[in-house]
Amino acid sequence: MKLRERVGLTQRQVSVALDKRQSTISDWERGITSPRLTLKEVQELMQLYNCTLDELVEAFEMVKPSEHPQLTE
Repeated sequence: MKLRERVGLTQRQVSVALDKRQSTISDWERGITSPRLTLKEVQELMQLYNCTLDELVEAFEMVKPSEHPQLTE
């Protein structure tokens, strides 16, 4: 979420760019699920977020499901 917000993108914009559902992006950010991305999608995410691979990996490792209980919608 921090990388996305740093560049001023919405979850909707990221979901459209990656051809994923917005709920999928939300689940990643809340630690409900982990991303399963192709190499091309990783590259697209790095371009969207203007970040390095290390920054992207670190951001996803910081969100642990145990730290963020599943929210009811």
